[in-house]
Amino acid sequence: MNQMLKLLEYSQCWPARPSFYITTLDAPAGKLSQRGPVYVIGECNRQHPIKAVKVFFKCLRIALQERPDVVVTTGSLPIAIFCILAKMFGAKIVWIDSIANIEQFSMSGRMIRPLADLFLTQWPELSREYENIEYVGAIL
Repeated sequence: MNQMLKLLEYSQCWPARPSFYITTLDAPAGKLSQRGPVYVIGECNRQHPIKAVKVFFKCLRIALQERPDVVVTTGSLPIAIFCILAKMFGAKIVWIDSIANIEQFSMSGRMIRPLADLFLTQWPELSREYENIEYVGAIL
């Protein structure tokens, strides 16, 4: 989330103001709510499939309601679920894999990579190892 907040500070990153925000936690929702509508979908991971089902239905409701044109994310499994649903409704996906992933992409990044319209890594080494991956610098 810190990486996305950092990106939001730079207006040149955004040709238009985002129309809504999704977060997995309540804490960043306060900062984001000053910028527009915020949805909190909760956390999940592969060890907690029931939580993932709850997140799926929250994401489905948001995707149906908002019908985004583009999703920009630094990713996590809950947001990957949203990306899959948004892609089904025609959205473009911009995935910025976490700076924490030095040697390989995150699991959610590996899942979204075939669907992403633009996949960015924050490590030049990874961009050289894989096709259709771009490195344009680190966020933090």
